[in-house]
Amino acid sequence: MSLSVPRGQVPLDLSRTGRGGRADVTMTDQAEALAPPREGKEGELAIMGRDDEGFSPRQDSAVARFALSRANEELVLAESSLRGERRVAWVRLALMALLSVSQGGLAHVTGESLPPHDLQRVLAIVLYGLFSVLALVVLLRQRPHLRHARWLPVPTTVADTSFFAFMGWHAWARTGQFDAGMLGASMGMVLVFSVARFSWLHVLLSTALSSMGYAFVAGVSGHGTWSSTSFVVFCYVTLGLLIAMTNAEVGSMFLRLRRRDGLSRFLPKPVVERVMASGDTSLRPVQREVTILFSDIRDFTMLSETLQPREVLELLDEYFGRMTHIVMAHGGIVNKFLGDGMLACWGVPDSSEDHAEQAMRAALAMREKLAELNVLRLRRGLPPLRIGIGLHTGVVAAGMLGGAEQHEYTVIGDAVNLASRVEGLTKVHGVDILVSESTWTRGGGDFVGLRLGEAHVKGRREAVVVHALQGHALDADVESPAPVRIASGT
Repeated sequence: MSLSVPRGQVPLDLSRTGRGGRADVTMTDQAEALAPPREGKEGELAIMGRDDEGFSPRQDSAVARFALSRANEELVLAESSLRGERRVAWVRLALMALLSVSQGGLAHVTGESLPPHDLQRVLAIVLYGLFSVLALVVLLRQRPHLRHARWLPVPTTVADTSFFAFMGWHAWARTGQFDAGMLGASMGMVLVFSVARFSWLHVLLSTALSSMGYAFVAGVSGHGTWSSTSFVVFCYVTLGLLIAMTNAEVGSMFLRLRRRDGLSRFLPKPVVERVMASGDTSLRPVQREVTILFSDIRDFTMLSETLQPREVLELLDEYFGRMTHIVMAHGGIVNKFLGDGMLACWGVPDSSEDHAEQAMRAALAMREKLAELNVLRLRRGLPPLRIGIGLHTGVVAAGMLGGAEQHEYTVIGDAVNLASRVEGLTKVHGVDILVSESTWTRGGGDFVGLRLGEAHVKGRREAVVVHALQGHALDADVESPAPVRIASGT
Protein backbone atom coordinates (compact mmCIF):
# COMPACT_ATOMS: atom_id res chain seq x y z
CA MET A 1 0.00 0.00 0.00
CA SER A 2 1.41 3.38 -0.96
CA LEU A 3 0.83 6.65 0.76
CA SER A 4 0.88 9.94 -1.09
CA VAL A 5 2.97 12.60 0.60
CA PRO A 6 2.53 16.32 -0.18
CA ARG A 7 5.49 17.84 -1.94
CA GLY A 8 7.99 19.38 0.43
CA GLN A 9 7.17 16.98 3.27
CA VAL A 10 9.11 13.91 4.28
CA PRO A 11 7.27 10.65 4.87
CA LEU A 12 7.77 8.94 8.19
CA ASP A 13 9.92 5.86 7.62
CA LEU A 14 8.22 3.22 9.71
CA SER A 15 10.90 0.70 8.79
CA ARG A 16 13.26 2.35 11.27
CA THR A 17 11.70 1.46 14.58
CA GLY A 18 13.22 1.08 17.96
CA ARG A 19 12.30 -1.26 20.75
CA GLY A 20 8.58 -1.65 21.15
CA GLY A 21 7.86 -0.72 17.54
CA ARG A 22 8.40 3.03 18.12
CA ALA A 23 9.37 5.04 15.10
CA ASP A 24 12.95 6.26 15.32
CA VAL A 25 12.50 9.76 13.88
CA THR A 26 15.55 12.00 13.84
CA MET A 27 15.71 15.77 13.97
CA THR A 28 16.85 15.82 10.37
CA ASP A 29 13.78 13.93 9.21
CA GLN A 30 11.51 16.46 10.85
CA ALA A 31 13.55 19.40 9.62
CA GLU A 32 13.26 18.20 6.03
CA ALA A 33 9.51 18.54 6.34
CA LEU A 34 10.07 22.24 7.01
CA ALA A 35 12.29 22.76 3.97
CA PRO A 36 10.75 23.75 0.64
CA PRO A 37 10.99 21.36 -2.32
CA ARG A 38 14.07 21.86 -4.43
CA GLU A 39 12.25 20.86 -7.58
CA GLY A 40 9.69 23.00 -9.31
CA LYS A 41 9.51 26.04 -11.44
CA GLU A 42 12.22 28.59 -11.20
CA GLY A 43 11.32 31.50 -8.97
CA GLU A 44 8.69 29.49 -7.12
CA LEU A 45 9.62 31.30 -3.91
CA ALA A 46 10.16 34.62 -5.66
CA ILE A 47 6.49 35.50 -5.28
CA MET A 48 7.46 36.63 -1.81
CA GLY A 49 9.43 39.51 -3.25
CA ARG A 50 12.63 40.93 -1.96
CA ASP A 51 14.07 40.20 1.49
CA ASP A 52 12.04 41.46 4.43
CA GLU A 53 9.10 42.17 2.15
CA GLY A 54 5.67 41.01 3.18
CA PHE A 55 3.62 38.87 0.85
CA SER A 56 -0.02 37.98 0.87
CA PRO A 57 -1.06 34.56 2.14
CA ARG A 58 -3.92 32.66 0.60
CA GLN A 59 -6.99 34.74 1.17
CA ASP A 60 -9.22 31.86 2.12
CA SER A 61 -6.84 30.74 4.89
CA ALA A 62 -6.59 34.26 6.27
CA VAL A 63 -10.36 34.71 6.21
CA ALA A 64 -10.87 31.31 7.83
CA ARG A 65 -8.40 32.11 10.61
CA PHE A 66 -10.11 35.45 11.21
CA ALA A 67 -13.50 33.78 11.31
CA LEU A 68 -12.26 31.14 13.74
CA SER A 69 -10.67 33.77 15.96
CA ARG A 70 -13.94 35.69 15.98
CA ALA A 71 -15.87 32.51 16.76
CA ASN A 72 -13.53 31.77 19.67
CA GLU A 73 -14.04 35.25 21.06
CA GLU A 74 -17.81 34.86 20.77
CA LEU A 75 -17.63 31.51 22.55
CA VAL A 76 -15.62 33.06 25.39
CA LEU A 77 -18.18 35.85 25.70
CA ALA A 78 -21.03 33.33 25.62
CA GLU A 79 -19.40 31.30 28.41
CA SER A 80 -18.85 34.45 30.45
CA SER A 81 -22.45 35.53 29.90
CA LEU A 82 -23.80 32.13 30.96
CA ARG A 83 -21.72 32.18 34.14
CA GLY A 84 -22.97 35.70 34.81
CA GLU A 85 -26.61 34.69 34.40
CA ARG A 86 -26.06 31.77 36.77
CA ARG A 87 -24.63 34.14 39.36
CA VAL A 88 -27.65 36.42 38.93
CA ALA A 89 -29.96 33.43 39.39
CA TRP A 90 -28.26 32.45 42.65
CA VAL A 91 -28.32 36.07 43.87
CA ARG A 92 -32.04 36.30 42.96
CA LEU A 93 -32.79 33.31 45.18
CA ALA A 94 -30.67 34.79 47.97
CA LEU A 95 -32.56 38.07 47.58
CA MET A 96 -35.90 36.28 47.87
CA ALA A 97 -34.71 34.62 51.07
CA LEU A 98 -33.51 37.92 52.53
CA LEU A 99 -36.73 39.69 51.56
CA SER A 100 -38.75 37.01 53.33
CA VAL A 101 -36.68 37.62 56.45
CA SER A 102 -37.02 41.40 56.12
CA GLN A 103 -40.73 41.53 55.27
CA GLY A 104 -41.72 38.57 57.38
CA GLY A 105 -39.60 37.79 60.40
CA LEU A 106 -38.28 41.27 61.20
CA ALA A 107 -41.61 42.94 60.59
CA HIS A 108 -43.39 40.58 63.01
CA VAL A 109 -40.67 40.99 65.64
CA THR A 110 -40.74 44.79 65.49
CA GLY A 111 -44.50 44.99 65.11
CA GLU A 112 -44.44 46.94 61.85
CA SER A 113 -47.55 47.08 59.72
CA LEU A 114 -47.33 45.41 56.31
CA PRO A 115 -49.64 45.29 53.32
CA PRO A 116 -52.24 42.55 53.75
CA HIS A 117 -51.44 39.19 52.19
CA ASP A 118 -54.26 39.08 49.69
CA LEU A 119 -54.45 36.66 46.79
CA GLN A 120 -52.73 38.96 44.32
CA ARG A 121 -49.74 39.60 46.57
CA VAL A 122 -49.32 35.94 47.52
CA LEU A 123 -49.72 34.79 43.90
CA ALA A 124 -47.09 37.30 42.71
CA ILE A 125 -44.59 36.16 45.34
CA VAL A 126 -45.19 32.47 44.60
CA LEU A 127 -44.89 32.94 40.84
CA TYR A 128 -41.71 34.98 41.18
CA GLY A 129 -40.25 32.37 43.51
CA LEU A 130 -41.07 29.60 41.04
CA PHE A 131 -39.59 31.67 38.25
CA SER A 132 -36.37 32.16 40.23
CA VAL A 133 -35.98 28.42 40.83
CA LEU A 134 -36.87 27.52 37.22
CA ALA A 135 -34.43 30.11 35.85
CA LEU A 136 -31.60 28.63 37.91
CA VAL A 137 -32.40 25.08 36.80
CA VAL A 138 -32.52 26.08 33.13
CA LEU A 139 -29.28 28.02 33.35
CA LEU A 140 -27.46 25.17 35.08
CA ARG A 141 -28.47 22.85 32.22
CA GLN A 142 -27.72 25.40 29.52
CA ARG A 143 -24.63 25.20 27.30
CA PRO A 144 -22.72 28.31 26.16
CA HIS A 145 -24.18 29.71 22.94
CA LEU A 146 -23.91 33.23 21.60
CA ARG A 147 -27.55 33.46 20.55
CA HIS A 148 -28.71 32.28 23.97
CA ALA A 149 -26.34 34.74 25.63
CA ARG A 150 -28.09 37.55 23.74
CA TRP A 151 -31.70 36.74 24.64
CA LEU A 152 -31.51 34.94 28.00
CA PRO A 153 -31.20 38.18 30.04
CA VAL A 154 -34.29 39.67 28.36
CA PRO A 155 -37.06 37.59 29.99
CA THR A 156 -35.33 37.59 33.38
CA THR A 157 -34.93 41.38 33.33
CA VAL A 158 -38.58 41.85 32.34
CA ALA A 159 -39.69 39.46 35.08
CA ASP A 160 -37.54 41.17 37.75
CA THR A 161 -38.77 44.65 36.84
CA SER A 162 -42.40 43.57 36.59
CA PHE A 163 -42.34 41.87 40.00
CA PHE A 164 -40.84 44.77 41.92
CA ALA A 165 -42.97 47.34 40.09
CA PHE A 166 -46.11 45.34 40.85
CA MET A 167 -45.17 44.98 44.51
CA GLY A 168 -44.63 48.73 44.80
CA TRP A 169 -47.91 49.52 43.06
CA HIS A 170 -49.82 46.90 45.05
CA ALA A 171 -48.54 48.24 48.37
CA TRP A 172 -49.74 51.72 47.43
CA ALA A 173 -53.08 50.44 46.14
CA ARG A 174 -53.83 48.52 49.35
CA THR A 175 -52.48 50.97 51.94
CA GLY A 176 -52.38 54.31 50.15
CA GLN A 177 -48.72 54.69 51.11
CA PHE A 178 -45.94 55.12 48.56
CA ASP A 179 -42.55 53.88 49.77
CA ALA A 180 -40.11 55.58 47.39
CA GLY A 181 -37.09 54.13 49.17
CA MET A 182 -38.09 50.49 48.77
CA LEU A 183 -39.18 50.98 45.16
CA GLY A 184 -36.00 52.82 44.28
CA ALA A 185 -33.82 50.16 45.95
CA SER A 186 -35.64 47.26 44.25
CA MET A 187 -35.41 48.84 40.80
CA GLY A 188 -31.77 49.63 41.47
CA MET A 189 -31.20 45.95 42.28
CA VAL A 190 -32.57 45.01 38.84
CA LEU A 191 -30.10 47.41 37.28
CA VAL A 192 -27.23 46.03 39.35
CA PHE A 193 -27.98 42.54 37.99
CA SER A 194 -26.64 43.77 34.61
CA VAL A 195 -23.14 43.92 36.10
CA ALA A 196 -22.88 40.21 35.32
CA ARG A 197 -23.93 40.68 31.66
CA PHE A 198 -21.43 41.35 28.91
CA SER A 199 -23.53 43.26 26.35
CA TRP A 200 -24.23 46.97 26.65
CA LEU A 201 -27.68 46.24 25.22
CA HIS A 202 -28.53 44.24 28.33
CA VAL A 203 -27.43 47.15 30.50
CA LEU A 204 -29.52 49.50 28.37
CA LEU A 205 -32.56 47.24 28.77
CA SER A 206 -32.11 47.06 32.55
CA THR A 207 -31.66 50.83 32.77
CA ALA A 208 -34.71 51.54 30.64
CA LEU A 209 -36.99 49.07 32.46
CA SER A 210 -35.83 50.19 35.93
CA SER A 211 -36.41 53.85 35.04
CA MET A 212 -39.81 53.20 33.48
CA GLY A 213 -40.89 50.97 36.37
CA TYR A 214 -40.04 53.58 38.98
CA ALA A 215 -41.54 56.42 36.96
CA PHE A 216 -44.74 54.45 36.30
CA VAL A 217 -45.42 53.56 39.92
CA ALA A 218 -44.49 57.05 41.09
CA GLY A 219 -46.76 58.59 38.47
CA VAL A 220 -49.74 56.28 39.07
CA SER A 221 -49.57 56.78 42.82
CA GLY A 222 -49.39 60.55 42.43
CA HIS A 223 -46.58 60.76 44.98
CA GLY A 224 -43.70 61.37 42.58
CA THR A 225 -42.92 64.91 41.49
CA TRP A 226 -41.14 65.64 38.22
CA SER A 227 -38.00 66.71 40.06
CA SER A 228 -37.82 63.74 42.42
CA THR A 229 -38.69 61.16 39.75
CA SER A 230 -36.24 62.61 37.24
CA PHE A 231 -33.53 62.61 39.90
CA VAL A 232 -33.96 58.88 40.51
CA VAL A 233 -34.16 58.13 36.77
CA PHE A 234 -31.00 60.15 36.07
CA CYS A 235 -29.21 58.23 38.82
CA TYR A 236 -30.25 54.99 37.13
CA VAL A 237 -28.98 56.26 33.78
CA THR A 238 -25.65 57.29 35.28
CA LEU A 239 -25.25 53.95 37.04
CA GLY A 240 -26.18 52.08 33.85
CA LEU A 241 -23.62 54.06 31.85
CA LEU A 242 -20.90 53.23 34.35
CA ILE A 243 -21.85 49.54 34.35
CA ALA A 244 -21.86 49.39 30.54
CA MET A 245 -18.46 51.07 30.28
CA THR A 246 -16.98 48.82 32.97
CA ASN A 247 -18.39 45.65 31.43
CA ALA A 248 -17.01 46.60 28.02
CA GLU A 249 -13.57 47.30 29.48
CA VAL A 250 -13.50 44.09 31.53
CA GLY A 251 -14.56 42.01 28.51
CA SER A 252 -11.95 43.63 26.31
CA MET A 253 -9.30 43.20 29.00
CA PHE A 254 -10.13 39.51 29.34
CA LEU A 255 -9.82 38.93 25.58
CA ARG A 256 -6.53 40.84 25.48
CA LEU A 257 -5.20 38.82 28.41
CA ARG A 258 -6.20 35.57 26.68
CA ARG A 259 -4.53 36.68 23.46
CA ARG A 260 -1.42 37.87 25.27
CA ASP A 261 -1.12 34.54 27.04
CA GLY A 262 -1.31 32.70 23.71
CA LEU A 263 1.32 34.92 22.07
CA SER A 264 3.64 34.75 25.06
CA ARG A 265 3.98 31.01 24.56
CA PHE A 266 6.16 31.45 21.47
CA LEU A 267 7.12 35.13 21.18
CA PRO A 268 9.46 37.28 23.31
CA LYS A 269 7.79 39.88 25.50
CA PRO A 270 8.76 42.94 23.37
CA VAL A 271 7.33 41.26 20.26
CA VAL A 272 4.15 40.35 22.12
CA GLU A 273 3.67 43.98 23.11
CA ARG A 274 4.09 45.13 19.52
CA VAL A 275 1.71 42.50 18.16
CA MET A 276 -0.87 43.45 20.78
CA ALA A 277 -0.55 47.10 19.77
CA SER A 278 -0.55 46.69 15.98
CA GLY A 279 -2.60 43.53 15.49
CA ASP A 280 -2.08 40.37 13.46
CA THR A 281 -0.45 42.30 10.60
CA SER A 282 2.75 42.08 12.62
CA LEU A 283 2.80 38.34 11.92
CA ARG A 284 2.28 38.66 8.18
CA PRO A 285 4.43 36.34 6.04
CA VAL A 286 7.92 37.65 5.20
CA GLN A 287 11.06 36.40 3.49
CA ARG A 288 14.10 37.32 5.53
CA GLU A 289 17.56 36.28 6.62
CA VAL A 290 17.44 34.64 10.05
CA THR A 291 19.54 32.38 12.23
CA ILE A 292 18.20 28.93 12.99
CA LEU A 293 19.16 26.84 16.01
CA PHE A 294 18.57 23.11 16.19
CA SER A 295 19.30 21.11 19.32
CA ASP A 296 18.59 17.61 20.53
CA ILE A 297 19.47 15.33 23.41
CA ARG A 298 22.14 12.70 22.79
CA ASP A 299 21.16 9.03 23.21
CA PHE A 300 17.61 10.02 24.06
CA THR A 301 16.10 6.88 22.54
CA MET A 302 18.26 4.69 24.75
CA LEU A 303 17.52 6.87 27.77
CA SER A 304 13.75 6.88 27.22
CA GLU A 305 13.65 3.09 27.02
CA THR A 306 14.72 2.93 30.66
CA LEU A 307 12.05 5.37 31.84
CA GLN A 308 8.30 5.35 32.21
CA PRO A 309 6.38 7.69 29.86
CA ARG A 310 5.58 10.02 32.75
CA GLU A 311 9.27 10.23 33.66
CA VAL A 312 10.17 11.02 30.04
CA LEU A 313 7.62 13.81 30.04
CA GLU A 314 8.98 15.23 33.30
CA LEU A 315 12.54 15.10 31.96
CA LEU A 316 11.63 16.95 28.76
CA ASP A 317 9.50 19.47 30.62
CA GLU A 318 12.36 20.35 32.95
CA TYR A 319 14.87 20.52 30.12
CA PHE A 320 12.75 22.49 27.66
CA GLY A 321 11.59 24.87 30.37
CA ARG A 322 15.16 26.00 30.99
CA MET A 323 16.18 26.13 27.34
CA THR A 324 13.06 28.01 26.25
CA HIS A 325 13.75 30.70 28.83
CA ILE A 326 17.27 31.14 27.45
CA VAL A 327 16.09 31.43 23.85
CA MET A 328 13.46 34.04 24.67
CA ALA A 329 15.82 35.93 26.98
CA HIS A 330 18.16 36.35 23.99
CA GLY A 331 15.43 37.67 21.69
CA GLY A 332 14.62 34.42 19.90
CA ILE A 333 11.45 32.40 19.51
CA VAL A 334 11.00 28.69 20.09
CA ASN A 335 9.29 27.52 16.95
CA LYS A 336 8.84 23.82 17.64
CA PHE A 337 9.56 20.99 20.02
CA LEU A 338 10.42 17.95 17.92
CA GLY A 339 10.49 15.02 20.29
CA ASP A 340 13.66 15.61 22.27
CA GLY A 341 14.73 18.36 19.88
CA MET A 342 14.06 22.05 19.68
CA LEU A 343 13.88 24.46 16.75
CA ALA A 344 14.47 28.13 17.59
CA CYS A 345 15.10 31.13 15.38
CA TRP A 346 16.24 34.75 15.56
CA GLY A 347 15.24 37.54 13.19
CA VAL A 348 11.48 36.90 13.04
CA PRO A 349 8.88 38.14 13.46
CA ASP A 350 10.90 41.26 14.33
CA SER A 351 13.88 41.94 12.11
CA SER A 352 17.23 42.32 13.88
CA GLU A 353 20.76 42.93 12.69
CA ASP A 354 22.42 40.89 15.45
CA HIS A 355 20.34 37.72 15.07
CA ALA A 356 23.43 35.54 14.51
CA GLU A 357 25.23 36.97 17.52
CA GLN A 358 22.21 36.53 19.78
CA ALA A 359 21.76 32.94 18.61
CA MET A 360 25.41 32.13 19.38
CA ARG A 361 25.11 33.71 22.81
CA ALA A 362 22.00 31.64 23.45
CA ALA A 363 23.82 28.45 22.43
CA LEU A 364 26.60 29.16 24.93
CA ALA A 365 24.03 29.94 27.62
CA MET A 366 22.32 26.62 26.87
CA ARG A 367 25.65 24.87 27.43
CA GLU A 368 26.02 26.55 30.81
CA LYS A 369 22.44 25.83 31.81
CA LEU A 370 22.85 22.17 30.88
CA ALA A 371 25.85 21.95 33.19
CA GLU A 372 23.74 23.34 36.04
CA LEU A 373 20.95 20.92 35.23
CA ASN A 374 23.34 17.98 35.20
CA VAL A 375 24.56 18.91 38.69
CA LEU A 376 21.00 18.61 39.92
CA ARG A 377 20.50 15.33 38.06
CA LEU A 378 23.64 13.83 39.56
CA ARG A 379 22.45 14.79 43.05
CA ARG A 380 19.24 12.90 42.32
CA GLY A 381 21.18 9.87 41.14
CA LEU A 382 20.21 10.42 37.50
CA PRO A 383 22.55 10.23 34.50
CA PRO A 384 23.71 13.55 33.00
CA LEU A 385 22.31 14.79 29.71
CA ARG A 386 24.37 15.65 26.63
CA ILE A 387 23.08 17.78 23.79
CA GLY A 388 24.13 18.85 20.33
CA ILE A 389 23.44 22.33 18.95
CA GLY A 390 23.68 23.42 15.33
CA LEU A 391 23.30 26.98 14.01
CA HIS A 392 22.95 28.25 10.47
CA THR A 393 22.10 31.63 8.99
CA GLY A 394 20.08 31.85 5.79
CA VAL A 395 16.94 33.12 4.12
CA VAL A 396 13.59 31.61 5.15
CA ALA A 397 9.91 32.30 4.70
CA ALA A 398 8.21 33.03 8.01
CA GLY A 399 4.53 33.40 8.75
CA MET A 400 1.33 31.78 9.93
CA LEU A 401 0.86 28.30 8.49
CA GLY A 402 -2.14 26.01 8.65
CA GLY A 403 -5.89 26.05 8.31
CA ALA A 404 -8.59 27.62 10.41
CA GLU A 405 -8.74 24.84 13.01
CA GLN A 406 -5.02 24.73 13.75
CA HIS A 407 -2.23 27.07 12.70
CA GLU A 408 1.11 28.25 13.97
CA TYR A 409 3.83 30.77 13.30
CA THR A 410 6.67 28.90 11.62
CA VAL A 411 9.74 29.23 9.39
CA ILE A 412 10.24 27.33 6.14
CA GLY A 413 13.29 27.17 3.93
CA ASP A 414 16.45 25.33 3.05
CA ALA A 415 18.21 27.12 5.90
CA VAL A 416 16.08 25.15 8.36
CA ASN A 417 17.16 21.86 6.81
CA LEU A 418 20.82 22.86 6.77
CA ALA A 419 20.71 23.91 10.44
CA SER A 420 19.53 20.41 11.26
CA ARG A 421 22.37 18.91 9.21
CA VAL A 422 24.89 21.12 11.04
CA GLU A 423 23.52 19.86 14.35
CA GLY A 424 23.99 16.31 13.11
CA LEU A 425 27.66 17.03 12.44
CA THR A 426 28.27 17.64 16.14
CA LYS A 427 28.25 13.86 16.57
CA VAL A 428 30.86 13.45 13.83
CA HIS A 429 33.23 16.10 15.20
CA GLY A 430 32.69 15.26 18.87
CA VAL A 431 31.62 18.76 19.96
CA ASP A 432 28.40 20.12 21.42
CA ILE A 433 28.00 23.35 19.40
CA LEU A 434 28.65 23.82 15.70
CA VAL A 435 27.92 26.90 13.62
CA SER A 436 27.99 27.22 9.85
CA GLU A 437 30.26 29.60 7.97
CA SER A 438 27.41 32.04 7.35
CA THR A 439 26.57 32.26 11.05
CA TRP A 440 30.23 32.60 12.02
CA THR A 441 30.71 35.42 9.54
CA ARG A 442 27.68 37.33 10.80
CA GLY A 443 28.38 36.96 14.51
CA GLY A 444 31.75 35.37 15.08
CA GLY A 445 33.63 38.56 15.88
CA ASP A 446 32.77 38.34 19.57
CA PHE A 447 33.37 34.63 19.93
CA VAL A 448 36.17 32.11 20.07
CA GLY A 449 35.94 28.98 18.00
CA LEU A 450 37.78 26.40 15.96
CA ARG A 451 37.37 26.06 12.22
CA LEU A 452 36.82 22.37 11.56
CA GLY A 453 36.85 22.64 7.80
CA GLU A 454 34.44 21.46 5.17
CA ALA A 455 31.93 18.66 5.58
CA HIS A 456 29.50 17.08 3.19
CA VAL A 457 25.94 16.61 4.40
CA LYS A 458 23.12 14.58 3.00
CA GLY A 459 21.04 16.29 0.35
CA ARG A 460 23.56 19.01 -0.58
CA ARG A 461 26.18 19.10 -3.32
CA GLU A 462 28.22 21.89 -1.80
CA ALA A 463 30.35 21.24 1.24
CA VAL A 464 29.47 23.04 4.47
CA VAL A 465 32.17 24.84 6.44
CA VAL A 466 31.58 24.50 10.18
CA HIS A 467 33.13 26.05 13.28
CA ALA A 468 33.16 24.63 16.80
CA LEU A 469 31.88 27.39 19.10
CA GLN A 470 34.00 27.48 22.26
CA GLY A 471 33.06 30.66 24.09
CA HIS A 472 33.02 34.43 24.19
CA ALA A 473 36.05 36.34 22.97
CA LEU A 474 36.29 38.16 26.31
CA ASP A 475 36.66 34.92 28.23
CA ALA A 476 40.40 34.57 28.65
CA ASP A 477 40.07 31.08 30.09
CA VAL A 478 38.53 29.59 26.98
CA GLU A 479 40.54 26.68 25.72
CA SER A 480 40.01 24.51 22.69
CA PRO A 481 38.09 21.44 23.81
CA ALA A 482 39.61 18.08 23.15
CA PRO A 483 37.94 16.39 20.22
CA VAL A 484 36.16 13.77 22.30
CA ARG A 485 33.94 11.60 20.17
CA ILE A 486 30.27 11.84 21.10
CA ALA A 487 28.07 8.83 20.58
CA SER A 488 25.61 9.31 17.76
CA GLY A 489 22.47 8.49 19.66
CA THR A 490 19.14 9.92 18.65
